[in-house]
Amino acid sequence: MNLKEAFQAQNKIEEHFTTLAIYLGDSDNITVKTEKHLRSKAVKGQEDEKLDVTNYNSKIYDTEKALKFFLSLIDEREKISAAIQAAKAKMEFNLDSAVDVNKKRHAAIEVLRKMSRLQGDNILKKNGGKGYVFNNEGNQTSYNYDIEVVTKIDYDRNKVRATVEKNQKHADEISNKIDAALINTEVEYVLPFDAHASLIEILEDFK
Repeated sequence: MNLKEAFQAQNKIEEHFTTLAIYLGDSDNITVKTEKHLRSKAVKGQEDEKLDVTNYNSKIYDTEKALKFFLSLIDEREKISAAIQAAKAKMEFNLDSAVDVNKKRHAAIEVLRKMSRLQGDNILKKNGGKGYVFNNEGNQTSYNYDIEVVTKIDYDRNKVRATVEKNQKHADEISNKIDAALINTEVEYVLPFDAHASLIEILEDFK
């Protein structure tokens, strides 16, 4: 399989592991429950009765198989991690670093794009301010006045736009490089179950 398929397989292993961890952690799914109605102790001559009150609706998987497969997924996670790491080591660049840095580059581009679209403006807030003066009688009175708010761009938008274009081109180049590596890098690993099968189907065939 290639590196892209290996990551998909790794995610599938994680998905089944999480599902079974939740399932096996619920006692209703892995126990059987009986009630013994002790009628003979209450009334002489009455017969005791034993009832199966297990919630079979919650018991989706065979417990033994589910537990065995659950534990096997730990080994598979270790195997595929080692195989992916070995494949990455043969690459001409650091894939993890390239992915991480390109995420930051894309985030920076979004900030720069927003800056490149920002417009200055001039807003007049009618009667937005309030002041106080003393009138002829010496009494303090209030008055309202207009407030002019002027917003100016504090940077060169043309330079920002040029930076966006430059970084977008570089980000696209790195993305293409990453995509090519995911397709062309071989990983020596074989998933021991059908990735497209449901967990019920997998456990039916699991030995």
